[in-house]
Amino acid sequence: MKRIIIFLIVSLLVLSFAGPLFAKDESTADLSVPEVVLDVLWVRPQGLVQTALGAPFFVISLPVTIPLKKTDEAKEFLIMYPFYYYFKRPLGKM
Repeated sequence: MKRIIIFLIVSLLVLSFAGPLFAKDESTADLSVPEVVLDVLWVRPQGLVQTALGAPFFVISLPVTIPLKKTDEAKEFLIMYPFYYYFKRPLGKM
């Protein structure tokens, strides 16, 4: 059971960095139904998981980031970016 949980956590962390792989030029791109469905069923849930995991990792990182005065950057990376990506990004825009 422990191996399965570790595997799932590692898989989620690896897959969470796959977002930039889907980058494309937005000036010529129109939204299509498959893109919206992919966004709703796959990308948005990943954003929710990243948001939920970012807060505890931010708290864990505080002993390191406070002395280095990097708490704002850690908060931006671990909490604000996933929050924007999940809650404020227009639907279908990846």
